[in-house]
Amino acid sequence: MNKQAYIEQIKKYIKELPLAPLDSSQPFVYNPKASAFAAGEEGAAVDAGSLVSFVSGLTVLHKSDVLNSTLLAQLAASKAFDRFKQTRDWYGKYCEVLAQVGWVVPTFAYREYSPSGDSLQLSDAVLDILSAIATGDEMKIVQATLTSLRDKPGNTGPLTLFENQSFPENVGTFQILPVGEDDGQLVMVLTALEFKSEKHVTRFLWFSWTRTTVKLFQSAQKSVLNEDVYKQVRQEVIDKLGDRASQYIKDLEI
Repeated sequence: MNKQAYIEQIKKYIKELPLAPLDSSQPFVYNPKASAFAAGEEGAAVDAGSLVSFVSGLTVLHKSDVLNSTLLAQLAASKAFDRFKQTRDWYGKYCEVLAQVGWVVPTFAYREYSPSGDSLQLSDAVLDILSAIATGDEMKIVQATLTSLRDKPGNTGPLTLFENQSFPENVGTFQILPVGEDDGQLVMVLTALEFKSEKHVTRFLWFSWTRTTVKLFQSAQKSVLNEDVYKQVRQEVIDKLGDRASQYIKDLEI
């Protein structure tokens, strides 16, 4: 298959990709003028059930590409499978969509996370998991994202959006996505987490669970965006999302 035929195939895939309709109960929260989305600035955003963190130096376009492509993958996966009852199938569809639009996604494999002590705080587990794969700058911005999300009153709205999308009952699944560049390539650490608990709590990332009341499964690998592909289907992704992006993407105060 030649390159143009391949691109047309991807465009057809995006056009025919089923998504849930707009949720009339969701307000429009996206602010394109927020500093988190400015060129060169560190920043972070809630993107439905994902926390996306940007190291400094990224362009506006790169930030938008990450947010839109990962939101498309989430919404398509949620249309195909129940995010909380069919989580492994959900992630299979999520990775399929990312791969179709240009992300080079390594084999997705879950393993159980074992805390070192008798208690488990998910925010600490996230940092522990990322420490094996993320760069120093990526670790720094994820730490800042988690701390700001916990402590700053201005992040109450984004936190509520994230928690509603990722942990509505006793099963949760969410993504932590630090993003940077390596030799001009857009690189995302795709960190996926699934946990099962005995009860539902708010501010679940900082709740101290005992190791007998929660089970955490994780997968983390670096993904690179093939921009030669994505730039040719970018508009199709934007058109497919429509106003959904304005409902599910909200900047954070860092």
